[in-house]
Amino acid sequence: MEPPFKPRQFVWCQFPYMEEPLRPGPKEHVGYIVEVGKVGDNAHLTVMSLYTTTTSWEPGVRLPLGVIPVNPAMAQRMNQKGFVMDARKVAFIPVIPAFFPRLNHPDRGIVYTASEKFHQMVQNTLAQLAKRPELVVRLGPYVPGLRRRQQESPEGEGGGSSGPKWR
Repeated sequence: MEPPFKPRQFVWCQFPYMEEPLRPGPKEHVGYIVEVGKVGDNAHLTVMSLYTTTTSWEPGVRLPLGVIPVNPAMAQRMNQKGFVMDARKVAFIPVIPAFFPRLNHPDRGIVYTASEKFHQMVQNTLAQLAKRPELVVRLGPYVPGLRRRQQESPEGEGGGSSGPKWR
């Protein structure tokens, strides 16, 4: 089966909030797919997604490590106003309708596919953040190394896995 998403895609998802890190967030917004992989022997795939926010930054203020501006032209191609990606908030979430409500739509909720150059910049930022793990908040039911009881998993989908082997 072909994965519904690929790295470099911006997709509509219900990114988990810090208050409920294992559950889908209460509303849809655009997330960035960094990686797609399998979790143990689960039938569904898991994505590593980055948080996006329209929170504005003061002009001329240096952005913190992990905050990646999306240029206005790219945002406009997504029918979005300007936004940033916050690579300090990473979610490991299953590819199920609870997290991706548009999964069964013809477009699967895919908004835009970024360039290889943009994705490489994201990868470089993640490599820098790997040296500063205290800056990163990992959310979602399939955070690598997180073990939990099956009844806590969203939609009853295969809990108890230690998560994917992300780089």
